[in-house]
Amino acid sequence: MAKMDLSSVFSKTPKGIEEISTRASHLPFRMRAMLIMVDGQRTGNQLLAFGASATEGAKQLAALLDGGFVQVQAPVHKTAEAVVRPSPADREDISLAKSYTVRALQELLGSQADALIAEVKQAKTAADLRQKVGKLRAALRAAPDQKKAKQFLVKLAMVLD
Repeated sequence: MAKMDLSSVFSKTPKGIEEISTRASHLPFRMRAMLIMVDGQRTGNQLLAFGASATEGAKQLAALLDGGFVQVQAPVHKTAEAVVRPSPADREDISLAKSYTVRALQELLGSQADALIAEVKQAKTAADLRQKVGKLRAALRAAPDQKKAKQFLVKLAMVLD
């Protein structure tokens, strides 16, 4: 297993980018989700924060590294142009955030979430999804499991930041 410094920034390799489009390697769901989250800007620690378990997340990230799907990115100075222009990874992140939001709303609110889910599905960018967060918060006040609702909102905020 490759030595991993979780304070390092990780990026997809060409093999990882190919896997996102083709699914040729048939990665398990959670490992694929981790691969999608790798965007060349987040550190290993930030990526692990998205998972249910840091231990499992570390195993998944290590497997992606060992499999050649991700790499430790050399430090790069961002230019204003690079920060403004959305990357393909940003577009992938919104799709993961949308599907995560839909699943969480279905779990937390059931059929009461249908209208909100329709709005979430129409979001094209992270900014569009961010605009829905107020409505999500208001709707989730009615969720029976407030602990899960709060955890969901925290994770969603991390994804969208």
